[in-house]
Amino acid sequence: MIKRFIVALTILVFLASIFTVNVRAGTSEFRIGGGWPLPPGYHGNPFGPGGVGAAYWFMYEPLFYYLPGNDTFIPRLGISYEVTDDGKTLIVHLREGVLWHDGKPFTSEDVKTTWYIIGALYGVTWWRYIESIETPDPHTVIFKLNTASPLVRLRILVEALRAPKHIFGHLMSNAEEILKIRKEMWSYEARGEKVPEELSEKLGKALADFREKVYAIKPGVPTVPGTGPYMVTRVTESEITLKKFEKHYKAATTLVDTVRIFRWANNEVMWGYLLGGEIDAGHPASPPDVNRAILERWKGKMGFALPSDYSIFALLFNLEDSLMKDPALRRAIAHVIDKKKVREVCYYFGLNYEKYAPIVLRSIYNKWLPEDVLAKFTSYEHDLKKAEEILLAAGYTKGEDGLWRTPEGKVIEIEVQTNAPYSDWVLAADEIARELAAFGFKAVARPIPSEIFWPGLDARNYRVAFAWGPAAWPGHPLEGAYRLFTVGGELQRRTGFDPLKTYDTPWGPAVPAKLVDELLTTTDPERQKEIVQILSYIANEELPLVPIVEKRIGIYYLDGVRVTGWPSEDDPAWTLTPGGIERFYVLLLSEGILKPVAG
Repeated sequence: MIKRFIVALTILVFLASIFTVNVRAGTSEFRIGGGWPLPPGYHGNPFGPGGVGAAYWFMYEPLFYYLPGNDTFIPRLGISYEVTDDGKTLIVHLREGVLWHDGKPFTSEDVKTTWYIIGALYGVTWWRYIESIETPDPHTVIFKLNTASPLVRLRILVEALRAPKHIFGHLMSNAEEILKIRKEMWSYEARGEKVPEELSEKLGKALADFREKVYAIKPGVPTVPGTGPYMVTRVTESEITLKKFEKHYKAATTLVDTVRIFRWANNEVMWGYLLGGEIDAGHPASPPDVNRAILERWKGKMGFALPSDYSIFALLFNLEDSLMKDPALRRAIAHVIDKKKVREVCYYFGLNYEKYAPIVLRSIYNKWLPEDVLAKFTSYEHDLKKAEEILLAAGYTKGEDGLWRTPEGKVIEIEVQTNAPYSDWVLAADEIARELAAFGFKAVARPIPSEIFWPGLDARNYRVAFAWGPAAWPGHPLEGAYRLFTVGGELQRRTGFDPLKTYDTPWGPAVPAKLVDELLTTTDPERQKEIVQILSYIANEELPLVPIVEKRIGIYYLDGVRVTGWPSEDDPAWTLTPGGIERFYVLLLSEGILKPVAG
C-alpha cells in the first residue's frame, strides 16, 4: 500500500509540473474539495440521505459561530442572547431583514420548526433538556430549559437552521407527536428503567412515516433554501457550483462571487488538486513525503495549519460478537497494536494514545486527567509479552501453526474493516491487520465502500473496525461521553456497549448514562471533571474501543492565486474548523477576510 502511494505521488508531482492549472488572476472564485450525493440521486434536502454534502455550511447558518480558541460567539442569524431564570431560560434576539434564498423572510418560527424537525427525526439529546420553544414575535425565540447547563445552551446557539417553516411547517404536528413519545422514553431511561416494548414500537411506526414525509421533499437544484451567503446553482458528478446570495446581510463584505467544490474521491485526488493549484484549501491526510512535495511545489504561497479536529481515530469492537465480547481478548489486542506505528503510517501529524483508552482528547489530558487519576487506569502500552500473558491466563492457546485459538480450540480470525475512500484509514487497517497477523491472529484488512461500511457499522455487521472514536467538540469531553454512554449514541449503537449497567469504579458504583445526564446539567466545574474521570475510567477498563490517534486537521491553504488574506495560524478563527470546516471558510469569505487576488 505504501509503495503504491509513493508511485502515485511521483506521478502526481510529474503531472503537476506539466499541467498546473492555468488560473486567471483576479478571478472571483474560491475552490475546495468535498462530497455530495451524486446526480441523479442529488435531492437538495438537508435532511435526506447524504444531505446536500459539502455545500451545507455555505447555505445554512446557526444563530452564532462559536470559537473555542478564545471562547467567543460571533453573531450570525442571532445578534444577541440573554440568560434568565437562574440559567434555565435562553432568550435569543434574531437579526432583522434576513431572507431565505427563495426570498421568504427568516423568522423565529423557522428556528422553532428546525428544532422540532431535528428533534423528531434524530432524537438529538439536547431535546431532553428543552421544555418548550416560544416565539413571542418574529425576531425573538425563547428556549425554556430544565437545566442551567452552559453546554446545552451552547449546542442550541450553534445548530444550523435549515427547516424553513414555509417548506417544513406542515410536518410540525407529526414532529410534536414523535417528540412526545421520545420524551416519555427518555423518562424511563433517566430512571434507569427499560423502555416498554410497545412504546418503542409506537416510535418506530411514527418515525418511519415521518421519515418518508421528510425525505419526500426533493427540490433538487436549487436546494431547500438556506440563509447563507452562497446558494447552490449547479450540481454534477464532478463539482458543485455555488453563487453569492446578493440579498445576504453580509453581501457587502462577501467579495468572492463563486464557490466551486470538486469531488473528493479520495486523498490521492486531493493531493493532485493541491499540487496543481486546482483548489485554494484542503485537508487530506498526508504522509510526510506528500506534505513536503505540496509545500515545496507552492513555496511561499502554500501554508499548512494543524488545529485539533477534536476527534479521534479508534479501533472499535463489536461487543455482541462471539469473540470480541471477551474483555481478555480486547485487552490483548490493545497491547498488540503499536499505536505510534499506526499513527506514523496513517496520520503522521496526529497525536498518539500510547497507554490509555479514555474519552478525553490526548491534547487536553492535563486539564481533565492528571497523572494521579491516570495511575488508577489499566495501561495498554505496546507489549506483546503482556498480550500473550493475558491470553494464556484466559485459556487461549497458540498452535504449532503459530495461530492463536480460543479456549474452545477455534482459530481466532479478525477482519479489520474500514471505510475504503479514506486512504489514511485503509493504511491504518492494513498496519493493524499486519501487526495482529504477526502476533498470531488470522487477520486481514478489508476496506469497504462507504455506502456499505457505515450502515454495516450501525448494524454491527463487523468484528473490529477502524473508524471515528470519541469526539470532543468544542474541546469538551461531553461529546465523546454522549456518543458512547447514551442509549442510541453513535458509538453506543456501533459497539453495543451497555450504558445502563452499573460499573465498579474507584469513585464507587456508577451508571454511565446517568453520569452523562449529570455532566450536562451540573454547573460545578469540579464535578464535571470528576464525572469525565469516572466515565474515562469505565471506557478504559471495559474497552469497547481503543483510541489510537487524535486527529489534527492538516489544512493546506493557497494564498495569492485566486484568494488572499488567510489569517495567521495562531488566530482563534482556525478553531472553528472541527466538525464542519466549511464554516471557517464561510466566516472568512463573508467577513471579507478572504478576498479575490487583484488582477
